Amino acid sequence: MILFLDFDGVLHPDPCDRRDWFCQLPLLENVLRQHPHVDVVISSSWRYDHSLEQLRGTFAEDLRSRIVGVTPTDARPQVEDWMPQALLPSHHREIECRKWLQRYRSTQTHWLAIDDVREWFAPDCKNLLVTDSGKGFRPEQVEFLEKCIKDTTG
Repeated sequence: MILFLDFDGVLHPDPCDRRDWFCQLPLLENVLRQHPHVDVVISSSWRYDHSLEQLRGTFAEDLRSRIVGVTPTDARPQVEDWMPQALLPSHHREIECRKWLQRYRSTQTHWLAIDDVREWFAPDCKNLLVTDSGKGFRPEQVEFLEKCIKDTTG
């Protein structure tokens, strides 16, 4: 299974002070340790400014090898910094996730995305766990994530 992972609004509230970055990461790491067949692909905009190795470095050492890539940046049309988010193409994050699967796995691969922006995925996307951007991934969402992972393994 592939877990596509956003950072801002998921692994920490958005916005938040730098000292609070990745405050929710240990919660997610605990889930990942229970499910060694789940690999992670970074779908966060952090991938534009950080190398894969830098992104891996935010995770506990025992999990870094399971951060297997980043979603393709060429799947998204060029967007200028000045453009409001409303002008982003609809469902662009889901398109990026599906492009990664097409290139590196199979479109039949089970996947789930954790993101705080529902609109970046198709309205009928069943492969999405939406977080509250002001809080990030929360303990009460662990059970849902566990269920999603178990549903993919039979």
